[in-house]
Amino acid sequence: MLLDDLRDLLGRARNIAIVGAKDKPGSPVDHVGRYLLNAGFNVMPVHSARRQAWGIPTVRNIRELPERGFQPDIVCLFRAPQYCGEHAREVLSLPHLPLIFWMQEGIRSPEAGMLMAQAGVKVVEDRCIQTVHAALFDESSPVFSCRRCGKCCEGRGGIVVGPGDLPRLCAHFGLPAEEVLARYTENMGGKPTLKCGEDGFCLFFKAGRGCSIHPARPAVCRAWPFFRGNLVDEVSFSMAREDCPGIMREVSHACFAREGYRYLKDYKLLARDGLHEGRALVVEEKELPSESEG
Repeated sequence: MLLDDLRDLLGRARNIAIVGAKDKPGSPVDHVGRYLLNAGFNVMPVHSARRQAWGIPTVRNIRELPERGFQPDIVCLFRAPQYCGEHAREVLSLPHLPLIFWMQEGIRSPEAGMLMAQAGVKVVEDRCIQTVHAALFDESSPVFSCRRCGKCCEGRGGIVVGPGDLPRLCAHFGLPAEEVLARYTENMGGKPTLKCGEDGFCLFFKAGRGCSIHPARPAVCRAWPFFRGNLVDEVSFSMAREDCPGIMREVSHACFAREGYRYLKDYKLLARDGLHEGRALVVEEKELPSESEG
């Protein structure tokens, strides 16, 4: 699977069932489980004999997950290859199939892979989910690590659909531009912005699931929290840091601004046309606080 595909799927995932879970200190599964919990995922340990792991009561098998109200986006296996086929059949019994059937480093099963692929579930073999997630989402970032809380998805008029965003949304929905704009946007300040649902959140934000159009989301969504106001104004930055749990509490404004501007440049999110693009993305390097302020 391509890394871009993995990035999109991991970005959409919220709930991870770990099969073979145990919190024995020093074990690979313990290390990975704690990492995923710290990264903000909802983790459900699955073990036939153990009663709990990481302070969470276990379920005995994958079929019991619905009884706990747990719908996994990823089923992650720490099991010998000869058991993976049966676990794949357990997954097929679930009312909602996961995004990924993930076999940890050293684990491969052609049988399980074939069963999952036939059901339309993405398969990862012989790769560590912690290593892949850390590489893709830069968990070592000193300034921001997304907690998927949805706070940045709340409020009307904030998510501008710029000229570069519209073709991506059209491709995602398989609709012409006129229909995408009519169905999913409203005019705010002369620009199309994504509509909100009755709960006050973006139409595409689902509580407990995150963004339902994550691969096609507009540049404004991709840029948060590195908005112009937060980069150039210390008061705005302080308010954002209080509200957004992903912004590191100890980071200075100058450090945040430098890292944020680098991020916008690296991912080509900087905007120049404030009349048609999100003004939050119109930033010039000379506006940033100096390093001496960090």
